Amino acid sequence: LRVELTMVSAFQFDIDVHGYSQLFHVIVEDVNGENILYHQTFTLKRNSDEEEHVIVLTVPVMDPLPPAYFIRVLSDRWLHSETTLPISFNQTILPAKFPPPTELLDLQPLPVTSVGEAAFAKLFPFKDFNPIQT
Repeated sequence: LRVELTMVSAFQFDIDVHGYSQLFHVIVEDVNGENILYHQTFTLKRNSDEEEHVIVLTVPVMDPLPPAYFIRVLSDRWLHSETTLPISFNQTILPAKFPPPTELLDLQPLPVTSVGEAAFAKLFPFKDFNPIQT
């Protein structure tokens, strides 16, 4: 599942207090908070603190589909400086799963001369085609 996360800082950046950059952890958890499905660090710099920051992330979709995942963004340096955003799957429609691959038939390998043209048969560095080529 591809998720596009847009972040905007919700605090007043002060160089004397915060320095020139702040490190944040972006974590995607399952509905129970037991498994971390995605983790990335994000550095918010002073010169771009008022801009929107976009992170594109990919998380696996479990089977059966859970009711939600949670995106947690938390500061690396400040206690209790975090926010949690749920991703609800209540209205999500997933594409159909791929059918299983077709079983390979038990065929005898064909010789390269079966292409019909002697010049083409000389191009192959082997004598027989494999079962998929046959």
